[in-house]
Amino acid sequence: LVILLMGVGGAAAGGIWIGVVGALRHYRAVNETISSLLMAYIAIALMNHLVEGPLRDPASLNKPSTQPLADIYRIGNIPGMEVHWGLVVGILACVLSWLLIEKTRWGFAARIAGGNVRAAQVQGLAVGPLIVGFAALAGGFAGLAGMLEVAAVQGSANGSLAAGYGYTGILVAFLARHNPLAIIPVAILLGGIDASGGLIQRRMDLPDATVLVLQGMLFIVILFSETFYGRLKLFNPDLWQRPHFLKGNV
Repeated sequence: LVILLMGVGGAAAGGIWIGVVGALRHYRAVNETISSLLMAYIAIALMNHLVEGPLRDPASLNKPSTQPLADIYRIGNIPGMEVHWGLVVGILACVLSWLLIEKTRWGFAARIAGGNVRAAQVQGLAVGPLIVGFAALAGGFAGLAGMLEVAAVQGSANGSLAAGYGYTGILVAFLARHNPLAIIPVAILLGGIDASGGLIQRRMDLPDATVLVLQGMLFIVILFSETFYGRLKLFNPDLWQRPHFLKGNV
């Protein structure tokens, strides 16, 4: 029950925090990427203040942190695997998100509003609640992920929680083409690259930035493939349907 309340609390805090981003987007036309990054900086500063101040564990010396969670409140690994139950929660979150977006009227309305706000307003859709609601939902998932990081990995809140997961999340969303189901394999791929960073550095005697370089190269390759797709004859699927191509006149 306590772990469930921890998840609800983390999701609620994240939902409220990022719901502000959705409100700024709708009511003040503030770019959500910029506002979410700024809100993240505020959240990091607030967390550092709490961890290094009123919530600090006196026993934490060189690395300020909160009081460690008791073992009964920790989330363990999946039996037979070196992966905690957060993996299952993440997969379920992706599946539920896909069902919400693809199989419900709220998801249909959100797709319309995301594609063309003016068209959604003409159709009489409540664009404001849609933007704020889905932003809060995304923030709720982020807050839930933060709870899992504390309860399953760190054991306490500390400065290392802000490890740049947001930038990796942007990369995952881009590579997955904003498809919740595609996020599952893409996130596992990038997570595997990130987790294997230490092994790569030790076995191949490579610098610490190797993982970032690999992720950057992957992003650049995907970006270039999307840029040139359809412009070069070899990658233009329409040409394969044309008679002159079949005759070898291309």
